[in-house]
Amino acid sequence: MIPNDVSSLATGRYEYQCDGNPVPLAETWQLRQSGSGYEISSEREVPSLSLRISACVSIDKSGGMRGLLKWCEGGDVPLAVATYSSDPSNQGKPSNARYRFRRPGSPAQSFPADEMHFFPLMRIFAGQLLTGLAAAGGRGEILVPWIQDPGQRDKLFMPDVSSRRLEYLGQESAGGSVGDPVGGSSEQVERYRYSGGQYENGSEYLLRDGLLREYRWVQGEKEWQVKLQDFRGQWPGAVIWGYA
Repeated sequence: MIPNDVSSLATGRYEYQCDGNPVPLAETWQLRQSGSGYEISSEREVPSLSLRISACVSIDKSGGMRGLLKWCEGGDVPLAVATYSSDPSNQGKPSNARYRFRRPGSPAQSFPADEMHFFPLMRIFAGQLLTGLAAAGGRGEILVPWIQDPGQRDKLFMPDVSSRRLEYLGQESAGGSVGDPVGGSSEQVERYRYSGGQYENGSEYLLRDGLLREYRWVQGEKEWQVKLQDFRGQWPGAVIWGYA
């Protein structure tokens, strides 16, 4: 339930393309603010699979984080559920972190996640992940709920941990200003290269003030791209992620 003192700040969606062609996948998000901090909710829908993945994450003013993820197929009853909680980070590394998950046909399990960076699957949280890695010196252990193959239901939301590296490539100008009150035609964005795990060849992110603008990676022989679209509202800046 959303508290009465919560107000909406911004909304948007991420568009996926493969080899330059749009992918029939919808990923929307909404940012809210309350007296205790921020709340971000996001949903990814894949109509061809009757699949919906949702994530709702709250970040309090001190940097503590709480998250809930659900995997639903053909309805609102979740097939798999996961939760995450952590205390404020120390030099970019969360403390007292705990990840709990429940797969189909299995009891809930708990996984200690201290000093790991948690990524709640949705692209809106890329800024949180990269900002945390940067604060930790550009290297760290990443915890991601496993969703690589929807057919392997016995593995859904299992903790997938790998070592990742982050390299800052500098600032550049990008067209199509997002949320610019001046209404300019371009903006300064920061480019990062993210590598390790399944991204050994590296992937590149464009961020502005902690908000993901664009993301590119290569998987096999296919080139993928994710771009922010339909942004509305006011983005508070990278301070939202609790590392500033």
